[in-house]
Amino acid sequence: MLIASTAGIAFFTAFAANDVGRLTISHLDVGLGARVVFLPDLHLHNLGRYEESVVEKVNGLFPDVVVLGGDMVDELTRDIGVLERFAGMVQAAEKFYVLGNHDYWSGYAGRVREILDSMGYVELAGYMPSNILGRVYGFDWNDDRTYPRVRLEGLVVSHDPNAADFSEGPYLMLAGHTHGGLYLGRYAVYSNSRYARGLYSFPEGGSLYVSRGLGQMLPIRLFSPPEILLIT
Repeated sequence: MLIASTAGIAFFTAFAANDVGRLTISHLDVGLGARVVFLPDLHLHNLGRYEESVVEKVNGLFPDVVVLGGDMVDELTRDIGVLERFAGMVQAAEKFYVLGNHDYWSGYAGRVREILDSMGYVELAGYMPSNILGRVYGFDWNDDRTYPRVRLEGLVVSHDPNAADFSEGPYLMLAGHTHGGLYLGRYAVYSNSRYARGLYSFPEGGSLYVSRGLGQMLPIRLFSPPEILLIT
């Protein structure tokens, strides 16, 4: 009986702590002079009510720039057309993207590029010009999680927050990949990067914001609600 009760409590706790679908909006004010929305880790499998609510909330923020932060799809995506439908609903004057590990591991990276490029999204590969932000720097995903050592200034995008270890200068880097890690209270129990979630500052004036992202391969998110990030 005790074992059954303990198992029941554990199941209820896990269910209550599962933050899948509990969409939040975070705001980071850095004096950017524009409204930028960052959307990493979509992990699109279909275009259901949750995905439509993401689009509604994004468009309701009236962004000047939207950035897709990698892992738009994954190995469980059966219809790559879901990306085209989602991306076509997002409204902004400028749209950028970087690729993440699951975009590559799923075998869809080429199709992701074709779809997004054809819709006016610009892949961030090094510094790319922006009519609104001047220029934006992007890191492509690397499986060994090492990157060229660079001095950066302005807005930077990387799916992998580990890229911050290879960067210097007065930059703001936006990253995802961790899904916010697994936290119990204030303490990180597990993360696939030492930068698990939120804002980090570095001695030379650089900073990194790690978003909890918006989707997942499996419907499990413990103590880590999905996050739309607005930067102004």
